Amino acid sequence: MNFLLAKIFTAVTISMASLAYAYDAYNAPSALPVTPPVTVSLAPRAPSTTTTAAPLTDCQYALQIAQQAGWPLTEMGTVARIIYRESGCKANAFNAKDSNGGSYGYYQINGYWCRPNKYWPIGWLQAQGILQTCNDLFDPTINTNSAIAIWHNSGYGPWALPNP
Repeated sequence: MNFLLAKIFTAVTISMASLAYAYDAYNAPSALPVTPPVTVSLAPRAPSTTTTAAPLTDCQYALQIAQQAGWPLTEMGTVARIIYRESGCKANAFNAKDSNGGSYGYYQINGYWCRPNKYWPIGWLQAQGILQTCNDLFDPTINTNSAIAIWHNSGYGPWALPNP
């Protein structure tokens, strides 16, 4: 019985909403007011004597590197989440407890990607030409380029995030 009442209530609500939209459309003004164009003349600006910008935070710097390295802008929210969660935006972060050979840098890339194994005798990232040793992952740019390569290869799986 409650389901039937809910269904009737929903049908009535939708009908009333469509009537309200029709009424609003019928009573809409025939033309919107036109704002005349505004002309603004710019006087030359005197040069500033102090040009100190606030230094970037660790996270802002990491995202700037990510953008420069080619992460798509549509992915920046997820990239920020990864960097913050994995390393606290610290380029020198290292997790020795990772059973895959430690995790390195911003993206906490684990040693699996840079250590020799039966599939990649010199290491996957080395085979891609991105780095020479796992310690290269402490370089913010190399770490970011490695993360992009891993993302292109495996999506967000290595960071335990669902792929869209």
